[in-house]
Amino acid sequence: MESGSALDVPERVEQPDQQVWQGVSSLLDHYLHLGLDDRVILLYARSAREPAAWVTGELGVRGVPVALLDLDSLSHKTVTPFAQKLTAASAGLGVGVPGSRLVVLCIEYDIVMPSVWIRQALEPLAGPKTEIFRVVMAGADFFRQGVTTSPATLNTINAGLLQRLRSADRFTVTSSSGSELDITLDSERYRWVSSRGISREGAFVLLPAGEVATFPARISGTLVADGAFNSTAFTKLDARLGDHPVIFEIEDGVMVDYRCDHPLVRKLIDRFLQVPNADRVGELGFGTNIGIDRFVSLNSHLNERHPGVHIGFGQSNQRRGAVHACDVHVDFIASDCTIEISNQAPLRSGDFKDLTGEHPVIEAGVYDEDLDGDCCGLFSAHGSTHCQ
Repeated sequence: MESGSALDVPERVEQPDQQVWQGVSSLLDHYLHLGLDDRVILLYARSAREPAAWVTGELGVRGVPVALLDLDSLSHKTVTPFAQKLTAASAGLGVGVPGSRLVVLCIEYDIVMPSVWIRQALEPLAGPKTEIFRVVMAGADFFRQGVTTSPATLNTINAGLLQRLRSADRFTVTSSSGSELDITLDSERYRWVSSRGISREGAFVLLPAGEVATFPARISGTLVADGAFNSTAFTKLDARLGDHPVIFEIEDGVMVDYRCDHPLVRKLIDRFLQVPNADRVGELGFGTNIGIDRFVSLNSHLNERHPGVHIGFGQSNQRRGAVHACDVHVDFIASDCTIEISNQAPLRSGDFKDLTGEHPVIEAGVYDEDLDGDCCGLFSAHGSTHCQ
């Protein structure tokens, strides 16, 4: 095993259970599609040393050459020397062997490095044979739930859901907890984002995957978020809402009232609402990752990928400037949903697994999720808000 930098693992690495090891294998097999001729550069955040060690161990067992670099040493002042380290690591791995790919795998936890720094550092290695994957909140739950469903399955589910939703101008969404939302779409004006975990040249693959989302032209009604939240503002608050749902009242795309009996959740929302436009709906999203069957306490993408509906308040998932702008974004997630479109049978989130279809062409009104444009649940120590 090659090493561009020693992996500073904890003195005692937790031995993962069988489910975690299966998830590590699924990540390498079904998402990265690693072959013996491929080369891996693993960029690890220090807070994610343990899961990075699990992945490194599996790469070693498979005999896949890997170089390790400490992602926390990257900053806006160190992009050039970091790029030099990446280039040296690539050369040391023998990148360029006919038929081989360079797979860059970033493993992060609760702090996400600004994408622009990573892009700048990786620019010398860019090309059709380089693929970049970023794992956020890479704890044991990520491997137990987040990558057990293959990108091929997510692609099929997303295709089927997009086929239904893009054909509708207006529909309602309800949930077992009491949500009732009246939604109007304008798919010609507002793009859809489809997170499938599939690599595309020049784009980051953000994991965990499994979501379709857009900006609703109009939305009014009640959202009962009894699942969890996912916030761009750093927080250590338990993200699960099952014991204290948040009830939002929305009128024409604006949150006009909310209720919650948990004082710390209320404090988080109140601080969030101090930011201009944070009360505006910026996203209508549906989780499609059928491998995620429970919400987690972490402020994590895992929660919004859970099959169901979520509303994102604040920054929209459209190109910046296309609609309102906001410096924060918080998704509030219902534990399930039913989509009712005129002249169609109701579609329950529990039945997403049965959806099929051909996925629309990317950039024909539907786009892959990419960290540069993603508004959902990205949090960073590099200039972001901290809440509770």
